[in-house]
Amino acid sequence: MDLSRASRSQSALALVEHGSPDAALLASVASILRRGLGNRAKAIAILQSGTPFRPLSSAQSPNTSTIYIGLIYDSADAFRLVDHGPSAENQDSDVAQEFRRLWGDRAELRRFKDGRIAESVVWEVATSDERAHIPVSVVQHLLQLHFGIPAECLRTLQIPFDSVLRLPDDVRRLHRAAGGYKAALTAFDDVVRNLKALDEQLPLALLNVNPISEYLRYTSTFVPLPVPASTIVALPESLRFLPTIPIILGFEKSSKWPDDLKAIQKVKLAFFENIARSLMASNPGLKASVAIGHSSNPFQGHAQLEIFTAEGWAFSASIWHDREATLLDRIIGSSKAVTLPSDKEHSVREQREARAAREVYTRTFIHSPRHHRAIANLCHKYSAYSGTVRLVKRWLAAHWLLQTHVSEEAVEIICARPFVGGKQASTEDAATVPHSKERGFALVIEFLGDWKWEEPLFVPLYEDNTLVPAPEIVAMGAKQGVWTLSTAEDRAGRMWTSHGPDFVAAHRIHALAKEANKIIQEAETDLDIKVSRQALML
Repeated sequence: MDLSRASRSQSALALVEHGSPDAALLASVASILRRGLGNRAKAIAILQSGTPFRPLSSAQSPNTSTIYIGLIYDSADAFRLVDHGPSAENQDSDVAQEFRRLWGDRAELRRFKDGRIAESVVWEVATSDERAHIPVSVVQHLLQLHFGIPAECLRTLQIPFDSVLRLPDDVRRLHRAAGGYKAALTAFDDVVRNLKALDEQLPLALLNVNPISEYLRYTSTFVPLPVPASTIVALPESLRFLPTIPIILGFEKSSKWPDDLKAIQKVKLAFFENIARSLMASNPGLKASVAIGHSSNPFQGHAQLEIFTAEGWAFSASIWHDREATLLDRIIGSSKAVTLPSDKEHSVREQREARAAREVYTRTFIHSPRHHRAIANLCHKYSAYSGTVRLVKRWLAAHWLLQTHVSEEAVEIICARPFVGGKQASTEDAATVPHSKERGFALVIEFLGDWKWEEPLFVPLYEDNTLVPAPEIVAMGAKQGVWTLSTAEDRAGRMWTSHGPDFVAAHRIHALAKEANKIIQEAETDLDIKVSRQALML
């Protein structure tokens, strides 16, 4: 923070007590911030650069021009929207007058839902990202009000990191539709409601619709944006891409399903066609179509139902049928010594295709929904987790490593380590748990630079504040992937890393993390927030 424009008028008593105008100013700043932040911060530290040398004949030391304010957040209260003051009945009390002097024109009388009227300060935010800035907004307001320090004299560590998670201003202006995670979840709820309304027109009742998308669990690098059909023509070609949000449809069990894998895929196609036709008939403006991918594996489902809402959201639906796993296992195990009368002889090629299809089935229909629920719970439990994942994904994507070498799910598991690390049960109030996305990002980068990935990593992702011993895992060598990320639901640790990163990519990540960690350490040591953005190497 630049103090060159700060009001340095201090009382004679303060000057005598603290010894110099600078010391008196810093003591006053610390006192005002402690009163204003209250229980938002567990600790407040004010640091300053070393005082330059001065001749003995000089009566006063040079004025301090820059200070650094450090806050340790209390996650339970740091981001609350309202600071409550005394009730309206105590308007003339000393406490009420002191509250108004502290907050200035931001203090106002408000009526709350429970009927009480009290002095309060409300911090208006539109998104969760803005809510993370509330403590900084408090500091800015107090410094402006009491010391005349304008907001432009205060720089925060959040700004350079926030900028890499936002789309460029030109792009946001072109996207006139409102986006965000809440909008995406609302669109998902609408799709689920529309699908459930079709029970009378479908042969089987729809039991559940499971989301498995990063856009619906707060961990996509950029917030999701819809692209309505009415505005797509006005957008440049490069901005017309609309990623689909994958979902899984689960129908009630029935003995009418065929007992052949290829026939099952054809039944799914018929289901999709019926759903698409019924959806469009009952929801004007909604479009639905059956998309068939290119796959040479006859046992693997490659058809999906694509749903485009009138608001500009796109969903991609798959159907889960539990009987597929049994049929695939039967083909894979057809070479065993003991066979059942119903078993058929299958060629080596068919067994290989069945193994590949079984792996995709397990990942898509079994592990993806579990992973989605676990990550969504972490985002709700730890306020800094979502931002941490988004920053790490942004960092990997900047080096062309995300998705091509490292899966989204693998990143989310690694980022969970600082929050739920296996040594002890972690809670939101634990001292080791990061309370800001910047701190979480720094811890993950430090871990990636130090991690010997030849050793398996166990993350208690599915446990709820209970100590669960890490399983005994033997690291597996693989041509496609060399990381082993184990959880209670994936003891082998290969579900999200079997296809990458390979040996070369893992070494590259390790080297990049080492360099990024050095930059972060230099930024903290030199107290220079300008270089913090370089940690992303953009």
